[in-house]
Amino acid sequence: MATYVVALNAQDIHFSQFGNATLNLNPGLAGVFGGDVRYIGNYRSQWRAVPVPFTTYSGSLESKVYWAKGKYDRFMTGSLLINYDRQGSLHLTSMSIGIPVSVTLPVFQNVFLTLGVTPAFGQRSFSTNKLSFDAQWQDCIYDPLSTTRETQLFQSDNLKYFDFSAGGNLRIQSPSKRSRLDIGTALHHINRPYHDFWSVTLNNPGNVRLNNKLAIHGNGLLQLSDNFDLLAQGMYQKQGGYREIVYGGGLRFHLNRQPYKELALQLGVDYRQRYQDALVPHVEVFYRSWQMGLSYDMNFLSGVDLVSNGRGGPELSLMYRIYRVKPIPKFKSCQII
Repeated sequence: MATYVVALNAQDIHFSQFGNATLNLNPGLAGVFGGDVRYIGNYRSQWRAVPVPFTTYSGSLESKVYWAKGKYDRFMTGSLLINYDRQGSLHLTSMSIGIPVSVTLPVFQNVFLTLGVTPAFGQRSFSTNKLSFDAQWQDCIYDPLSTTRETQLFQSDNLKYFDFSAGGNLRIQSPSKRSRLDIGTALHHINRPYHDFWSVTLNNPGNVRLNNKLAIHGNGLLQLSDNFDLLAQGMYQKQGGYREIVYGGGLRFHLNRQPYKELALQLGVDYRQRYQDALVPHVEVFYRSWQMGLSYDMNFLSGVDLVSNGRGGPELSLMYRIYRVKPIPKFKSCQII
């Protein structure tokens, strides 16, 4: 059984570019962006050198609905979030579809509070084609036809579940500069869905339940000059016995600030204090309404590098925002005589 226990004891998907996977980080970040519609795509690959490859895809769509014409400081945001993750040699596959919904309201001048929830439906499954057991190895030769001598195997290799998460975010925005600060927290898996392949039956959901996950995060941008910004970000996550702290920063260079020709380059690095195992350098390019980020986990700071050869995994994010044309406010005109 030891062959596959580790592969099936998977945690939530996560991205090193957590600031570019907003709806996975916090439902309270839905709608927290400039513009009216936002598309985000994420891709992550890791552990191919072990080899037990982990591949993760995520895609989201957000659209704002304003409460009143001509007022854009309070709105609802409806979203769609799709995640797909495949792990290890047994192809443990997780897929979920979430519908994040949030409300954004001004609480003070240039201070906005967003509260959001994500109801989601998920499915997990794995392949039994590559299962092997100690008893099937005879004189150092593997015989797939030998008896496994196992008294208890999986009752199911496929399960479905409902999941629920909630969170909030506080945005402080400078009235005249690009400077801003976001602070938020979220609790995922509030209902603790069942994740049991062993004891689940038609009449019994099983004994294994997914742990709650607490996420606390913050990121800020400080405008240093017309062409330079300083950025800082941090995140803390806790799920069961798993804890992760990530913090870092970077610089953003505005190469072109002309309207409709905006171009900026951002360089930075994060440190992940999970097993003291990773530096994550990242580069992002901003062009008009497009944003593309590339990062690479370098896990040479711990014993993990003995099996990964110091190689972590690349990650790519792509974001696109749409600005709808706002109606012209009504005004009274005087007849020219």
